[in-house]
Amino acid sequence: MLYKAFSVTGVANETVLDDGLVSLVDEQYRLVAVIISCNEWEGNIIEGWIGTNNIISLYDYVIDTRALEATMPVSTMKMNKIEVNEDIPAGQIFKIGVNSGATATDIAGAYVYERIT
Repeated sequence: MLYKAFSVTGVANETVLDDGLVSLVDEQYRLVAVIISCNEWEGNIIEGWIGTNNIISLYDYVIDTRALEATMPVSTMKMNKIEVNEDIPAGQIFKIGVNSGATATDIAGAYVYERIT
């Protein structure tokens, strides 16, 4: 397994995506999962894209938050890992981001991936 960290700072009323995980002709990847947390629950949508195909669309409410980590343990009821198991075609990029409403949400985590070539 390989891991690549990501961080996205949300912007109110915009969709912001990270630089992503690029699959090359010589080195193609399978995205196994995304490990993720958000800074606050604001009812915004976490999106994951391979090219123009939206493969993740979840409200931030289902993702664990770092907001209370100093006083409360990590929730066992919220998602920390999103299983994906999708090949990223050569020349395509998987990107994750947040579609924020009036109040932005920040996300951070890591891609869990493997080489398939």
